[in-house]
Amino acid sequence: MSHLSILPTALTDLDRLASVLVSQGYRVEREGRLIGFAGESLRFDLKATSCAGIHFAWRRSASGPQLELIADLERQGAADTYQPRLQRILRLYALSQALDEVKASPALKDVCAC
Repeated sequence: MSHLSILPTALTDLDRLASVLVSQGYRVEREGRLIGFAGESLRFDLKATSCAGIHFAWRRSASGPQLELIADLERQGAADTYQPRLQRILRLYALSQALDEVKASPALKDVCAC
């Protein structure tokens, strides 16, 4: 039985996330509804689809700037592939954020020739 799950994440920047996803070959959509089992529907702010048809979607949390992950973890037995894909996305997002922080820091400007 498939169902949509919402998981809190440490992501806050939709544009950065979209950039990371596109760099990894995902097709990205902004704003819509993700349909799950038995017609369950959840609003999303960003949806990524892999060439294999695996979906991730994120929406802004009602309680702050964080993004909540919406994923159909049971879909077609894809649970084993979600974890490594999501870990890669999160690592690349964190790397992108760290590089931007280094570029913006006057103290570190000479350290990184990014």
